Amino acid sequence: MALDNIEQLEVRINQLLERHEKVKREKELAERRLQQKESEWHQLRGQLRQYERERVEIRDKLEKILGHIDRLDLP
Repeated sequence: MALDNIEQLEVRINQLLERHEKVKREKELAERRLQQKESEWHQLRGQLRQYERERVEIRDKLEKILGHIDRLDLP
């Protein structure tokens, strides 16, 4: 009977080790995905800042052009 218990314990330990390895691999994969997403987020955030700067520049130029048109005093 004791031998059966030891064998059952060994099986159970092996199952736990297999599950642990699976969870460990899944965690590593999730961490890599997270790092990729964070990198993408930083790139997109930088791109958004660039677009916002460009938008301000374009708005300033348009206001300047409209100011010139207003000074022409056209009918």
